[in-house]
Amino acid sequence: MSPQNLDNEQDVASPAVSEAPQAVIASRADMMRYHDPERIQGYCQSCEKHGQYWSCPPFAEPPLAQLGEWTHAVLVTQKTRVACGATKEELIECFLEARQTLCKAMRNSEVDGALAVVAGHCEGCSICTRSLGIACCAPTRMRYSLEALGFDVTGLAEGLAEQKVHWPAHGLPDYLMTVGALLCPSPEVAMRLYSLFRLARDMPQ
Repeated sequence: MSPQNLDNEQDVASPAVSEAPQAVIASRADMMRYHDPERIQGYCQSCEKHGQYWSCPPFAEPPLAQLGEWTHAVLVTQKTRVACGATKEELIECFLEARQTLCKAMRNSEVDGALAVVAGHCEGCSICTRSLGIACCAPTRMRYSLEALGFDVTGLAEGLAEQKVHWPAHGLPDYLMTVGALLCPSPEVAMRLYSLFRLARDMPQ
Protein backbone atom coordinates (compact mmCIF):
# COMPACT_ATOMS: atom_id res chain seq x y z
CA MET A 1 0.00 0.00 0.00
CA SER A 2 1.41 3.38 -0.98
CA PRO A 3 1.81 6.25 1.57
CA GLN A 4 -0.74 8.24 -0.43
CA ASN A 5 -3.35 5.50 -0.10
CA LEU A 6 -2.57 5.19 3.60
CA ASP A 7 -3.12 8.92 4.04
CA ASN A 8 -6.43 8.66 2.22
CA GLU A 9 -7.57 5.82 4.46
CA GLN A 10 -6.63 7.81 7.56
CA ASP A 11 -8.58 10.79 6.26
CA VAL A 12 -11.65 8.63 5.69
CA ALA A 13 -11.37 7.01 9.13
CA SER A 14 -10.95 10.29 10.97
CA PRO A 15 -14.20 11.80 12.34
CA ALA A 16 -12.97 15.30 11.47
CA VAL A 17 -10.17 16.86 9.45
CA SER A 18 -8.72 20.32 10.08
CA GLU A 19 -7.80 22.45 7.10
CA ALA A 20 -4.77 24.72 6.95
CA PRO A 21 -5.30 28.06 8.71
CA GLN A 22 -6.36 31.04 6.60
CA ALA A 23 -5.14 34.54 7.41
CA VAL A 24 -6.09 38.09 6.43
CA ILE A 25 -4.85 41.48 7.57
CA ALA A 26 -7.40 43.88 9.03
CA SER A 27 -6.94 47.41 10.26
CA ARG A 28 -7.89 48.29 13.82
CA ALA A 29 -10.73 50.43 12.45
CA ASP A 30 -12.14 47.45 10.54
CA MET A 31 -11.82 45.20 13.59
CA MET A 32 -13.59 47.73 15.79
CA ARG A 33 -16.63 47.69 13.50
CA TYR A 34 -17.34 44.29 15.05
CA HIS A 35 -16.61 45.31 18.65
CA ASP A 36 -19.79 45.17 20.73
CA PRO A 37 -18.73 44.15 24.25
CA GLU A 38 -22.07 44.67 25.98
CA ARG A 39 -23.85 42.30 23.61
CA ILE A 40 -21.07 39.76 23.06
CA GLN A 41 -19.95 39.48 26.68
CA GLY A 42 -23.61 39.09 27.61
CA TYR A 43 -23.64 35.81 25.71
CA CYS A 44 -20.82 34.57 27.95
CA GLN A 45 -23.20 34.46 30.91
CA SER A 46 -24.79 31.30 29.51
CA CYS A 47 -21.41 29.50 29.42
CA GLU A 48 -20.90 26.90 32.12
CA LYS A 49 -17.38 28.28 32.63
CA HIS A 50 -18.54 31.88 33.12
CA GLY A 51 -16.53 33.60 35.83
CA GLN A 52 -14.10 30.68 36.23
CA TYR A 53 -11.20 32.08 34.18
CA TRP A 54 -9.44 35.40 34.56
CA SER A 55 -9.45 35.68 30.76
CA CYS A 56 -13.26 35.58 30.64
CA PRO A 57 -16.05 37.92 31.82
CA PRO A 58 -17.05 39.47 34.10
CA PHE A 59 -14.27 42.08 34.15
CA ALA A 60 -13.64 44.94 36.55
CA GLU A 61 -12.21 46.99 33.66
CA PRO A 62 -12.55 46.62 29.86
CA PRO A 63 -9.70 44.25 28.94
CA LEU A 64 -9.17 45.61 25.42
CA ALA A 65 -8.17 48.99 26.84
CA GLN A 66 -5.48 47.32 28.94
CA LEU A 67 -3.70 45.68 26.02
CA GLY A 68 -0.79 47.31 24.26
CA GLU A 69 -1.23 49.65 21.33
CA TRP A 70 -2.09 47.92 18.06
CA THR A 71 -2.88 49.25 14.60
CA HIS A 72 -3.60 46.07 12.65
CA ALA A 73 -4.55 42.46 13.23
CA VAL A 74 -3.79 39.23 11.44
CA LEU A 75 -7.14 37.48 11.61
CA VAL A 76 -6.71 33.70 11.53
CA THR A 77 -9.48 31.19 10.80
CA GLN A 78 -9.38 27.42 10.59
CA LYS A 79 -12.09 24.95 9.61
CA THR A 80 -12.43 21.49 11.13
CA ARG A 81 -14.59 19.53 8.70
CA VAL A 82 -16.90 16.75 9.84
CA ALA A 83 -16.67 13.28 8.31
CA CYS A 84 -19.85 11.46 7.43
CA GLY A 85 -21.09 9.43 10.39
CA ALA A 86 -19.05 11.30 13.00
CA THR A 87 -20.59 11.72 16.43
CA LYS A 88 -20.88 15.01 18.27
CA GLU A 89 -18.37 13.81 20.86
CA GLU A 90 -15.82 12.85 18.20
CA LEU A 91 -16.23 16.19 16.46
CA ILE A 92 -15.75 18.18 19.66
CA GLU A 93 -12.64 16.18 20.57
CA CYS A 94 -11.05 16.77 17.16
CA PHE A 95 -12.06 20.43 17.21
CA LEU A 96 -10.50 21.03 20.63
CA GLU A 97 -7.27 19.36 19.53
CA ALA A 98 -7.14 21.53 16.39
CA ARG A 99 -7.91 24.66 18.42
CA GLN A 100 -5.13 23.90 20.89
CA THR A 101 -2.64 23.38 18.05
CA LEU A 102 -3.64 26.61 16.35
CA CYS A 103 -3.48 28.61 19.58
CA LYS A 104 0.01 27.27 20.26
CA ALA A 105 1.12 28.30 16.77
CA MET A 106 -0.30 31.77 17.28
CA ARG A 107 1.40 32.21 20.64
CA ASN A 108 4.67 31.12 19.05
CA SER A 109 4.11 33.90 16.50
CA GLU A 110 4.18 36.66 19.11
CA VAL A 111 7.17 38.54 17.72
CA ASP A 112 7.96 42.24 17.32
CA GLY A 113 5.30 43.29 19.82
CA ALA A 114 2.43 41.18 18.41
CA LEU A 115 -0.05 39.70 20.89
CA ALA A 116 -2.11 36.57 20.29
CA VAL A 117 -5.84 36.65 20.95
CA VAL A 118 -6.67 32.98 21.18
CA ALA A 119 -9.84 31.03 20.57
CA GLY A 120 -11.66 29.89 23.69
CA HIS A 121 -10.63 30.42 27.29
CA CYS A 122 -7.02 30.88 28.37
CA GLU A 123 -4.95 27.71 28.79
CA GLY A 124 -1.87 29.36 30.27
CA CYS A 125 -2.25 27.27 33.43
CA SER A 126 -3.62 23.80 34.06
CA ILE A 127 -6.03 25.23 36.64
CA CYS A 128 -7.10 28.87 36.73
CA THR A 129 -6.91 30.42 40.19
CA ARG A 130 -10.04 32.52 39.66
CA SER A 131 -12.30 29.68 40.78
CA LEU A 132 -10.26 29.63 44.01
CA GLY A 133 -10.66 33.36 44.57
CA ILE A 134 -6.95 33.96 43.95
CA ALA A 135 -5.46 36.55 41.59
CA CYS A 136 -3.96 35.35 38.31
CA CYS A 137 -0.62 33.72 39.12
CA ALA A 138 0.77 33.98 35.57
CA PRO A 139 -0.49 37.23 33.98
CA THR A 140 2.24 37.18 31.32
CA ARG A 141 0.88 33.83 30.07
CA MET A 142 -2.78 34.82 30.14
CA ARG A 143 -4.44 35.37 26.76
CA TYR A 144 -7.94 36.63 26.03
CA SER A 145 -10.27 35.36 23.36
CA LEU A 146 -11.90 37.61 20.76
CA GLU A 147 -15.28 36.97 22.41
CA ALA A 148 -13.96 37.92 25.85
CA LEU A 149 -12.66 41.20 24.42
CA GLY A 150 -16.15 41.88 23.06
CA PHE A 151 -15.65 41.08 19.38
CA ASP A 152 -18.39 39.52 17.27
CA VAL A 153 -16.48 36.48 16.02
CA THR A 154 -19.06 35.54 13.41
CA GLY A 155 -18.97 39.09 12.09
CA LEU A 156 -15.17 39.07 11.91
CA ALA A 157 -15.04 35.69 10.16
CA GLU A 158 -17.71 36.50 7.61
CA GLY A 159 -17.19 40.24 7.20
CA LEU A 160 -13.40 40.43 7.16
CA ALA A 161 -12.07 36.91 6.52
CA GLU A 162 -14.90 35.98 4.11
CA GLN A 163 -15.32 32.65 5.91
CA LYS A 164 -18.88 31.46 6.48
CA VAL A 165 -19.69 30.25 9.99
CA HIS A 166 -22.04 27.26 9.71
CA TRP A 167 -24.85 26.98 12.29
CA PRO A 168 -27.35 24.33 11.11
CA ALA A 169 -30.84 24.20 12.57
CA HIS A 170 -30.57 20.43 13.00
CA GLY A 171 -27.77 17.88 13.23
CA LEU A 172 -24.03 18.45 13.08
CA PRO A 173 -22.52 21.29 11.07
CA ASP A 174 -20.39 20.59 8.01
CA TYR A 175 -17.48 22.13 9.89
CA LEU A 176 -16.52 24.04 13.03
CA MET A 177 -14.57 27.27 12.83
CA THR A 178 -11.71 28.41 15.06
CA VAL A 179 -11.05 32.16 14.99
CA GLY A 180 -8.16 34.02 16.56
CA ALA A 181 -6.03 37.07 15.88
CA LEU A 182 -2.57 38.51 16.30
CA LEU A 183 -2.78 42.17 17.35
CA CYS A 184 0.14 44.00 15.75
CA PRO A 185 1.73 47.36 16.61
CA SER A 186 2.30 48.27 12.95
CA PRO A 187 1.26 47.24 9.43
CA GLU A 188 4.81 46.02 8.80
CA VAL A 189 4.61 43.52 11.66
CA ALA A 190 1.18 42.42 10.46
CA MET A 191 2.50 41.80 6.95
CA ARG A 192 5.43 39.73 8.25
CA LEU A 193 3.16 37.51 10.34
CA TYR A 194 0.64 37.24 7.54
CA SER A 195 3.40 36.06 5.22
CA LEU A 196 4.42 33.37 7.72
CA PHE A 197 0.87 32.00 7.86
CA ARG A 198 0.64 32.07 4.06
CA LEU A 199 3.95 30.21 3.82
CA ALA A 200 2.78 27.55 6.29
CA ARG A 201 -0.51 27.18 4.42
CA ASP A 202 1.15 26.75 1.04
CA MET A 203 3.73 24.19 2.20
CA PRO A 204 3.03 20.60 1.05
CA GLN A 205 1.36 18.53 3.77
